[in-house]
Amino acid sequence: LVPVSQNHFKPDADPAPGSDRVAMANLAVEAYPEIYPDDPKLEFVVDDCELRREGPSYTYDTVRELYLKYPIKGRLGLLLGDDLLSQLKRWHRYKELKELVRFIVIRREGGVVAFDDVAADLFYLDNPTVDESSTIIRSAFKRLGSDEPLDPAIENLMTPNVASYVRIHRLYRA
Repeated sequence: LVPVSQNHFKPDADPAPGSDRVAMANLAVEAYPEIYPDDPKLEFVVDDCELRREGPSYTYDTVRELYLKYPIKGRLGLLLGDDLLSQLKRWHRYKELKELVRFIVIRREGGVVAFDDVAADLFYLDNPTVDESSTIIRSAFKRLGSDEPLDPAIENLMTPNVASYVRIHRLYRA
């Protein structure tokens, strides 16, 4: 998991500080064995390379750096929501990127979103679709008063330790 420095498609986004996003990613990774105990082979790593990098961060550059830094066997899996497929060909150095990774597509829409580049290695997860997004979660926190509790339906979209971290550090509050 690599927290992004600045999303080039969302230049006006105001994310939580990088150190907080790294901490939340680490907390989410810690919860993985409890959520998916039947998948002991999968290893998640949190890397802050994009936050440390000077200038713009592009996925292609990050992937190249990760291949140099870690003993990756096979192709690196790059998780993305199916809502990003329509923009994928516009990504920086997309043609080279698709040679380096397997795009693991998380369903956000109903059904399978088509992608017309047959040379891209895409794997569609068979996950239940969820209407909520990180934007909805952040917006829910922003609407809260200083000590008002978060709606349990929104809080349940995060691991308990991540939800607690967001509450304790008062992230995403207006």
